[in-house]
Parts: sequence; C-alpha cells; structure tokens
Amino acid sequence: MEKELEQFQQEVQRLKAGRRGGSLPFPEALRAFAVRYLEQTQAAGGSVVEVAAKLGVSAPTLYEWRKGRTPGRARKKPSERSVELVPVRVGGRATEAGEAGKQQVVVVSPSGFRVEGLSLEAAAQLLRRLGC
Repeated sequence: MEKELEQFQQEVQRLKAGRRGGSLPFPEALRAFAVRYLEQTQAAGGSVVEVAAKLGVSAPTLYEWRKGRTPGRARKKPSERSVELVPVRVGGRATEAGEAGKQQVVVVSPSGFRVEGLSLEAAAQLLRRLGC
C-alpha cells in the first residue's frame, strides 16, 4: 500500500505541474485507489483531512470521489442553463396613452428588468435586445 501511495503522490504532482489552480482530471484508477486508501485509513481511526494531506488532494475532493462523483464536472455552463417559465399576471389600467388608442404595459423580466410606459411591441423589442 505504501508503494501505491508513493506512486499516487507522484501522479498528483505530475497532474498539478504547471497549473495555477487545480489539476487535470484524475483517472478512474487513481480515484479508486484514493477511496480504498481513505476507507482503510478511516477503519484504522484516521480522518479524511489526514488522508487528503497524505494524498495531496482536498478533503472535499475525497468526499466527492467516495460518493462516486467527479468534482467540478456536474456544473452547467451558462449557455446550458434551462429557461424556466414564470407566472405572469395580466391586468389593465387606463392611462392617457391607453385612452388615446395606444395600450401601454408594465413588464418585469425574470432577471429583474422593469419596463413601463412603452407599447407591448416596443417593450418586447427592448427586452429581446437586452437578452431577457
């Protein structure tokens, strides 16, 4: 086990070499060894923090590996975020422009933009340009 630990430590250094933060993704075999080593050390009374220090990885990373997940891989990119539907309340109120034949609306976008005093078409065009 000690020889494997030494090899693991060398591989961690190699994966982190030349990088400012974090490392390259760890191969499945290395993650499996780290989890086995963690379980053996904990069975002998050791802690996750001790194992993380010996292995050269963070404690949260070990927790994720133990759960079978790869840290940082489940995050969605901004372009992949889902668009949620939001409830809309439609109501009317008489305004000077509305009485003159031009209906004005008040629109609040999901991101918090509030548009009022424009026609429905102008408000929709503005929100499209803002990317809402």
